[in-house]
Amino acid sequence: MQDRLRLQRPPEHFPLPSPEQGRPSFADLQQAAEWFAVLRADEAGEAERSHWRQWLEQDERHRAAWQRVEAVNAEFAEFGAMPSALAQHALNRNGLRRRKAIKTLAWLAAGVAAAGGLGSSREVRGYLAAFNAQYRTGVGQVSRQQLADGSTLWLNTASAADAGFDDVLRRVALHRGEIMIQTARDNRQPSRPLVVDVAAGRMQALGTRFVVRLEDRGAVLTVLEGKVKVTPSGQGTPQLVAAGARVRFDENHVGAPEAADDSAAAWSRRLLMPDGMRLNEFIAELARYRRGYLGCAPEVASLRLVGVYPLDDTDRILNALEATLPVKVRRILPWWVTVEPAAAGRG
Repeated sequence: MQDRLRLQRPPEHFPLPSPEQGRPSFADLQQAAEWFAVLRADEAGEAERSHWRQWLEQDERHRAAWQRVEAVNAEFAEFGAMPSALAQHALNRNGLRRRKAIKTLAWLAAGVAAAGGLGSSREVRGYLAAFNAQYRTGVGQVSRQQLADGSTLWLNTASAADAGFDDVLRRVALHRGEIMIQTARDNRQPSRPLVVDVAAGRMQALGTRFVVRLEDRGAVLTVLEGKVKVTPSGQGTPQLVAAGARVRFDENHVGAPEAADDSAAAWSRRLLMPDGMRLNEFIAELARYRRGYLGCAPEVASLRLVGVYPLDDTDRILNALEATLPVKVRRILPWWVTVEPAAAGRG
């Protein structure tokens, strides 16, 4: 049996990571959430628990869906648990005092529960770097920072970054989430290049405004002004990306440029500005700004949105969707919300 460590509630400034492999279907997740609500009810008895166990044993996907619901619930739980090896890794990390280590473990415990375990020491280092970053935002927060050289750094929801300038380089390291940078002319001579480092590579700004967003296997760069040189950290060929273009890249490859516009930076003004965006993509984007689970039924996934949505109240956005689209918002639990066809039965 694995050792279990009692921990404090995960800190508020990071969300739970979402599992990306073995993702259960929407229907399985809904059923798991409904079972969770039933078992939490005061009148739930052995009969309900027996039926739930039967459902759980019917299919591996049911068990995966149940684990996902438990992981989302863990975000709001007072205690968590994690494997002893991972606990020891964090506690032994140089420079962490015990109290700070416990808080780090709490956050990592939530990540282990949600993601099904951290696969490598590199991932552990990444989580620790994000937790201890110089600049951080919580779920739903957007922050603007003035850097030492006069450049401006914006952090989107649940993001973490460090900035360090020396005699030869102006460097920003993005550990989690998404940032936008408006570069300023360097006040040093000779001028120092400004770079943004992520695990997948380095981006060098050439008098520019640009957005960088981390993804599962790399990053997305959107150049709004000027140019940015992308150099993958592995064997990939460097590429120059001009204003109005977006590229995805990983350690070994820079993708073909796609058209992009200023709406990619709308979040810095606390707005979402879909222009023909699919509803499921919009819901996935909106989910980044609120705690818990927010899902979209496959039946309405292909509906298209155009508009401007202020991010100050995500529930108001959901209400607006109900008023303008053939959908309804279903709240199985306070932290489990889905957008479904308007004709579907209410739960």
